[in-house]
Amino acid sequence: MSFVSMAWRYLRFRWLVTLLTVAGIALGAALVCAVLALRYESERALSKEAGLYDLVVGAKGSPLQLVLASVYHLDSPTGNLPFADYERLRRDPRVLWATPMGLGDNYAGYRIVGTEAHFFDLPDRNGDPYFQLARGNVFEDHFEVVLGSHVASATGLDIGDSFFGTHGLVDVPGGEVHRDFPYQVSGILAPTGTAQDRAIFGTLASVWEIHETEDRLHSAIQGTALLGDRKERETTAILLRLKTPGLRLWMADEIRKRSDGIAAIPINEILRFQRGIIGPVQRALLAVAAAVVLVACLTVLTTLHQAAERRRSDIAILRSLGAVRGEVAALVFTEGLLLVAAGIALGLLLGHGGLALAAGPIRDATGLVLHPWRMPRAETLALGTMGLCGAAASLFPAISCYRRTPIDDLHLAN
Repeated sequence: MSFVSMAWRYLRFRWLVTLLTVAGIALGAALVCAVLALRYESERALSKEAGLYDLVVGAKGSPLQLVLASVYHLDSPTGNLPFADYERLRRDPRVLWATPMGLGDNYAGYRIVGTEAHFFDLPDRNGDPYFQLARGNVFEDHFEVVLGSHVASATGLDIGDSFFGTHGLVDVPGGEVHRDFPYQVSGILAPTGTAQDRAIFGTLASVWEIHETEDRLHSAIQGTALLGDRKERETTAILLRLKTPGLRLWMADEIRKRSDGIAAIPINEILRFQRGIIGPVQRALLAVAAAVVLVACLTVLTTLHQAAERRRSDIAILRSLGAVRGEVAALVFTEGLLLVAAGIALGLLLGHGGLALAAGPIRDATGLVLHPWRMPRAETLALGTMGLCGAAASLFPAISCYRRTPIDDLHLAN
């Protein structure tokens, strides 16, 4: 009979202690796996989208808020800019691609983003088209829209369907529905794995028309309308791709000095967000996971030591039947390795399984697509370190058994 079979039988005999020990190791391993995998996947997904744009121009305020609102559709915009700022930047010889964004309405909680048709001409960093239409066409009429893939699947809207937008960026009961301005679906985008899958893209002209009409109506009701009044048209944000990324700081500083707005570099803001907010939380969770793993390793050491003490007579019989010291020590060491391996395997399954369950809600809330079963290098190293720590904890009881003689075991057993 092999050492593994003998060790497994003894662990099964002490099933409750075995189960508790494995559970302790699995809890720490699961936490380590979940935190490291989530950090890797979130950084990859956030950086993928932030890298699409060199600059985001908007009203003065928090650069991070501007990026979250304009790129990820997660926060409220910082304000509006004159549309003339977009026209000036579009003509700048340093700009490769520019598009305006107008926010203000939603449908079923998904933001309606006013822009221009060339928004869909955005190239990726390799020069290939970033957006692909799964069905239909880019909008041509003022009140035609293109749906992100997630919006289409979540709402059931298809080509030719109509709907009404609701005032505000979030869906709240009693929100003002713009029933005089129906939108019609002209196209549906292929999945991108980014927040763009959760947006509805229409024309900026439709955003202006809806809100200018609403403003005129409210002014008329209040008796403050003046014939011939025309408010200067605005845009919520401007997305820019420059001819070379090295121009980012130059243009951002120039925009800050020469206009009433700010220019945020999305990738810088996301990295700062990850390091300043997400990073400390992740480090705290990893510290908790490390403490759990340490306690689990100590539990392995204690469990094996106590088991060896209870089995002195059994070990003495094995020695008297011809088992050498190394074989007895190997048996005890194998038991520890089985406990550690089972705990790490179970923790790996629990950690990534939990991330897989959370991937759907994360995608629905942020639009970011995570790959929960992918193992980053940091996670592999962490699990390897856990295995080494567990092996070291198993080594001490094995050494203790190796040093004993059959006479010592029989004497202490009696």
